[in-house]
Amino acid sequence: MKAGPYCGYSLEEIEKIKNNEDKLYGKFYWGYGGVFCHPKRVLPFVEESMKSGQKIYVYFSITNSKFNSPIPLCHFKSTNKENWQPLEPEVVLVGNQYSLVCTNLQKTDFKINSNEYISMLGDKPGKNLNEYIRYRVDKSCAIYNPTITNVKPKNITISYVSELVEPYCIYVK
Repeated sequence: MKAGPYCGYSLEEIEKIKNNEDKLYGKFYWGYGGVFCHPKRVLPFVEESMKSGQKIYVYFSITNSKFNSPIPLCHFKSTNKENWQPLEPEVVLVGNQYSLVCTNLQKTDFKINSNEYISMLGDKPGKNLNEYIRYRVDKSCAIYNPTITNVKPKNITISYVSELVEPYCIYVK
């Protein structure tokens, strides 16, 4: 997932807002848009991953592009797009259609080799993450699978990490 300046907020402001949400509610909402990680794609990945009993982590890489959206501040959330509930009072989501639900946002500084991960989304699930994350595709659900050999490493710097928690991925408006 990308992290960076967004809809008039600096990354430092976003980090502070998300940590405050986590402190108040035991979770925070990381909003986003686009079709690549639609809840109908993310939730089956989560369901399958949960069968192994492992926690699911969200890795964030920094982008310096400043994104602005015509979508205003969100006030409602839904797990099914039919039954809407108000977002908690201190939650700030601007310019989003969807949100991951996370906890424990930690600043980090490590690299992953995207050739050691397999994307579970897209037309052909199982594609090497380095081949999947291209052009306008900037997020994915992937699993660690370092079986590919003889391929030059393609490192991505991970600047934040958090744990995905129930209800994992929601619609917002």
